[in-house]
Formats: sequence, structure tokens, C-alpha cells
Amino acid sequence: MRLAILRPFAACALIIASACGGGGAAPANGPVPTGDSEVATSLVIDQFLRAANSNDLDTMARLFGTRSGSVLKRDPKEQVDRQMFALASLLRHESYEVVRREIVPGRRDEATQLVVRMKIGARQVDVPYTLVYSVDRNWLIEIIELAAVTRR
Repeated sequence: MRLAILRPFAACALIIASACGGGGAAPANGPVPTGDSEVATSLVIDQFLRAANSNDLDTMARLFGTRSGSVLKRDPKEQVDRQMFALASLLRHESYEVVRREIVPGRRDEATQLVVRMKIGARQVDVPYTLVYSVDRNWLIEIIELAAVTRR
């Protein structure tokens, strides 16, 4: 699905999706994602890839992390900037589309994988992104399988 149509609504929908983090008590190991996870995860991918194309390292870092939260909470800013710059350099693209969504075995309640077909230069590559629902009740990109991008 091409997300260009959703641009005007991206920020609003992401705020709504994160604000609707659920009513009742969270399980002992953390919050469980809401039913709007398909839209929220696609919007995170969209924001991250836009940020990569414009070298917006702060936005990229805010959207990248683990179940514990963004890398900004864990790592020194200088190190995060270097990592996000390296990712931006690899992920600079002309276009992309989410081609499928897959479960993450053993982590179905907290993570999902989106396969993103990216047009990078003359090549089209399918890049798996694993997203995790953090304790802060936000979806974050946890793993980007860069082998498809770096393979010649």
C-alpha cells in the first residue's frame, strides 16, 4: 500500500493510535498493542523512511528502539547520530510499499514484521522491518534486515 494518500493524517493517526493504548491492566511483561496496530506500524515505517531520506536523525532515533523504549533513552546522542546517519545512507530510496505483514514467532503479542519493497537506485529490494510495541505504548522499529540492501 502506498502511504502518500495518508500523509495529511499520519501525525494525527499516530497520536490517536498511541493515545488509545488500551484501558485495563497491562500484563506483567508490558502493554499489549491495540487493534489499530496495522495502521500505526505502517505510519511508523512511513515516518522513519521519510526521515531517512531527509537525514532527520532525531526523528529516526525517536522511532528506533526496543521494548524498553527509544535508543535515545539508552545510548549517547553522538553514538545514536552516527548509527542513524549510517542507516539513512543505506535506506535512501525513491519509493517504497509495504508488501506483507508477518507474525514474529514467540513475540506475537509485542512485535510484528513488515516486509517493505524499496526502490533504491535501479534495484527493488524487499526489506524486513521488525517493529515492537514498547513499554511507552509506541511502536518502534527494532530490527531492519539490511542484507537485502547491502547485497550486490
